[in-house]
Amino acid sequence: MRRVAITRAWRSRLFFAAVVAGIGYAFAFWLDFGPRPVPYVIMASVVLTLVWLVLDTAEAEAAQWVPTLPSASDRVDEATPDLRVLTSHEQASVPSEAVRDRLVALARARDPSLADRLREELTPVRRLSPAEIDRILTRIEEVRDHS
Repeated sequence: MRRVAITRAWRSRLFFAAVVAGIGYAFAFWLDFGPRPVPYVIMASVVLTLVWLVLDTAEAEAAQWVPTLPSASDRVDEATPDLRVLTSHEQASVPSEAVRDRLVALARARDPSLADRLREELTPVRRLSPAEIDRILTRIEEVRDHS
């Protein structure tokens, strides 16, 4: 069985609580309130616990929020424009060069020669299927994993 170590601060708190509860019980008995021991001990425990929680909370440092800006390497802010480009590519009556340009730019960041090959493959602007886009992204990711 594991023993709980009681620090000196907690020992003094428990001693102080017992003294305050004892004085309160004696005071209630002296004023003829007729306190019953078991309910009085429970009430004293609850009240003293609440008092210490309030005191500990009041003494604690105030929580502070430090705003931070996302780093330049995060692509979270680019997800929405990429999604807009893909959605407009699927829904447009005439496909634009936006998807091709995004894919080539993504490939250029990994491998310039792959970007040139992709530009040649996608030069006649046409509607790309989701499967084709997925294959191109897989090629780009494979280049990143091997380098």
